[in-house]
Amino acid sequence: MKEKDHILPLPFLFGRYLYDKKVEIFFYFLIVFIFLVVIHLNRLDYFWEIFYSVVISSFLLALYGAYDFFRYVKEYRRLYFVLQNPEDIYGKLPQTRGLQSEFYSEIIWKLDERCRKIISKQCEQEKERKDYYSMWVHQIKTPIQAARLLLEREELKGLYAAKGIEEEIFKTEQYVEMVLYYLRCQSMAEDLLLKEYSLSSIVKQAVKKYAALFIYSGLYVHLEEIECLVVTDEKWLGFAIEQLISNAVKYTKQGGITIYLDRSCSTYQNQKVHACLVIEDSGIGIRNEDLPRIFEKGFTGFNGRLDKKSTGIGLYLCKEILKKLAVSISVDSKTGVGTKVSLYFGEERKGTYE
Repeated sequence: MKEKDHILPLPFLFGRYLYDKKVEIFFYFLIVFIFLVVIHLNRLDYFWEIFYSVVISSFLLALYGAYDFFRYVKEYRRLYFVLQNPEDIYGKLPQTRGLQSEFYSEIIWKLDERCRKIISKQCEQEKERKDYYSMWVHQIKTPIQAARLLLEREELKGLYAAKGIEEEIFKTEQYVEMVLYYLRCQSMAEDLLLKEYSLSSIVKQAVKKYAALFIYSGLYVHLEEIECLVVTDEKWLGFAIEQLISNAVKYTKQGGITIYLDRSCSTYQNQKVHACLVIEDSGIGIRNEDLPRIFEKGFTGFNGRLDKKSTGIGLYLCKEILKKLAVSISVDSKTGVGTKVSLYFGEERKGTYE
């Protein structure tokens, strides 16, 4: 175990103190030894006088050593505290002793100040970047909405080409929305509104949003009764479920999607489960070698490389959001058969009926 990982006991500290002072102790005993040798060689009659002097000086040295060791322990503990809380060192470092220590202290202050300036600048740049992309997302929504309004004109309704354009507009809206949620994900805690919601209502809203996409893709959606209350954030959980539905539709060419509660599930990873929501499709499935990495940022896998439109952000964002909502997720898949995604709501997310 490293010394910096825990506070050292006093006996060990005393040993370290003696080791650090080994040069001073060595020279003290060397001087005493030289005095005794000189007295012996010159056959002087001052043996007892010298002996008492040595005893007294040793006693005084022991008193000073005790005081110095107390100060040594105090400084060690203050430095240990600083090491455990390096983000705030102002007023925490021990007072310097000696010119060399003053230089070391000055170097630390300057490095800390420089690091703070760099971090402050990076935070400012990150804020500006987020503000820019947020503004871009909101501005791009205007021409998208205008295009949607144009498609609703009487002369365009029912045209096959118009339906294709409307589908692409919907996909564009989803990508734009993903960017917005991605930007907000890091500061998600500031936006959370945890309340008791009907899980059925959140799922139905997500399915309704993707209704047109189900029709365009020729897929069915089977939504079983989901009578369950959960404590969550409706907007963020809804977005996560939408991403899972979007992925299911993207990689399902025939058949459809079934959404239901797995009532047989009571525990997950040794934790009690209040509800287990399952989104199951009859799509192309995920390869076994890709499964462990599907939630990694930027990972597209074999299916994503075939699709050539995958960003590798959707599932990563979904996992991050669910983690902050205290909802676990697991994926089971078989190539050519389909994929089953399960969301586990723990007991702390259990709602109560009025």
